[in-house]
Amino acid sequence: MIKTRFVYLCMAILLLLFVVVFAVFPNVGIETKNTEFSYETIVFNKNKVTTVDIEIAEEDWADMLENAAAKELKQADITVNGKRIENVAIRTKGSSSLRSVVSSDSDRYSLKIDFDYYDDTQSLYGLKKLNLNNNFSDTTLMREYISYELMEQMGLPTPAHSYMYVTVNGEEHGLFLGVEAVDETFLANNYGSNDGFLFKPDGMGSDLKYISEDIADYTGIGLKTNEDNIDQSKFIEMLDAINNGGSIEKYIAVDEMLRYFAVNTALVNLDSYQGNMKHNYYLYEDDGVFSIIPWDFNMSFGGFGVGGEGGRMVGNNQIQANADMKAPEEAQINDKSDRSNNGEQQQQGRQPNGDRNQGGLNMGIGMSSNLMADSAINFSVTTPVSGTTLEERPLLNTLLSNEEYRAKYEGYLEELATNYLTEDYVQNITKNLALLLTTYVEADPTKFSTTEQFLEAVEGENSLPEFAKQRSESILKQLSGELVVEATTTSQGNMEMPNPNENDEMNNPMQRPDDFDPSQAPPFNQNGDNQGEGPNGDGPMQRPDQNGGPMGMPNQSDEQLKQETVIDKNTMLTAIVCLALLIIGLLFVFKFNRRGR
Repeated sequence: MIKTRFVYLCMAILLLLFVVVFAVFPNVGIETKNTEFSYETIVFNKNKVTTVDIEIAEEDWADMLENAAAKELKQADITVNGKRIENVAIRTKGSSSLRSVVSSDSDRYSLKIDFDYYDDTQSLYGLKKLNLNNNFSDTTLMREYISYELMEQMGLPTPAHSYMYVTVNGEEHGLFLGVEAVDETFLANNYGSNDGFLFKPDGMGSDLKYISEDIADYTGIGLKTNEDNIDQSKFIEMLDAINNGGSIEKYIAVDEMLRYFAVNTALVNLDSYQGNMKHNYYLYEDDGVFSIIPWDFNMSFGGFGVGGEGGRMVGNNQIQANADMKAPEEAQINDKSDRSNNGEQQQQGRQPNGDRNQGGLNMGIGMSSNLMADSAINFSVTTPVSGTTLEERPLLNTLLSNEEYRAKYEGYLEELATNYLTEDYVQNITKNLALLLTTYVEADPTKFSTTEQFLEAVEGENSLPEFAKQRSESILKQLSGELVVEATTTSQGNMEMPNPNENDEMNNPMQRPDDFDPSQAPPFNQNGDNQGEGPNGDGPMQRPDQNGGPMGMPNQSDEQLKQETVIDKNTMLTAIVCLALLIIGLLFVFKFNRRGR
């Protein structure tokens, strides 16, 4: 006969085990999630601005800025939201945008941080590499962020991204967009394996036209992983299928690519495969099937200019995107400025900022093409290329030449135009970003443009929501046949750019939205803490302190960050089994007692 005390002892053990699983494990330093990829929620927290503190020898920092084009790696210690990682590598990054900043008086370079360069066991919550993008050529500071958000909404594997405020040796350096590197970690996280071939095409072969059977002839395919086994790649077979006919579904993830091109087209992102530069995308080959990975959207929302005109400016200098270029490195800077005539109007160089000789360039670099240009609003969705032809872009051409695939592509465009690239949806994002970022934008000592330009993007006739409204209307009209747009395959000439007046102010000055009032906003972050005062002059501007965000904002410690981890599947399964056993035991005891034993 089973003793009652024995039954209760078993129940007590099960109950204790259940309590341990839920209450003890997370608090003794045992990770409750597979921390290999916990950086997604810890580092890239979209509800707050992550702080990135760079400690580097002054002479190394000065040399890196002085010789930025060399992209030479320097040793540094990096602290992210209080988590310190020592002995990491850092360098400048970029191509034509990097050269543009080099040729100016700014030192606001995009940066790449490599946490495992000197120690391959080192990472930041699983993150091996972090990009800090300077939002070059984007006065809104939002184009790339929103583009990634829409890519995510359409189910595409997308790099993690959030805003980060950077300091260097204790001095403020500015607000950047942190973006996860597309590397082995990204592949393992999104595809479950990184054993395949990762390509970043840029140059000869990046248009994906068939050249020959010799992989060596494709000098611009940019293989990033598994280089020693390139002979096992199906890259040539894939090119043969999309160029010369064949079963393309055998080699490419058709549905994923249709979604990618639908978003890219809707956003008029032409510094891409669909423009004359034919770059800014990744291909990942897994078991012979190629997927496409989004990358680099600071020139989306028509920022590159339709017809092949790049929107990158340095003062009055414009980098023109020549249709005959094979790579961005061949871009030429055409100096159209006459500094002697500009006088006080062309204020290149730093603006005073307190006691520091730091500041953004006044309406200089960072300008892009007219956001509301008709050529962007009505960019063709039927022949979605610029500065080139569909025949010159065989991957896109073979997809849109198939009636079934084109119908799916148009369906995704309609989904975007009705659900995501809408005035309300985009305005919700821009207003939230304004609440989160305005204090940081005001404090940013290196910003390329003004706080007013940033705020103009939030709402109004020259805003990103207005672009979304008009662009989505155009897309739906084109899909219905009400509007027919011919593709622009040749250059349209120079972009429309605002000009400074005699007081060094822009004509039609950009104003904050009339009803924009961050001070009336609800708490923004997960803890219910407001993100600082708004920019309406109703309180002192709060500059970021050395320990986190602007003073008065909470900064998460390592202990707080640990609490954000999510219980993994194994722990959850254990808890469910324990709970089930506990319930069964309770039922057994209840039945046991009813029988009077």
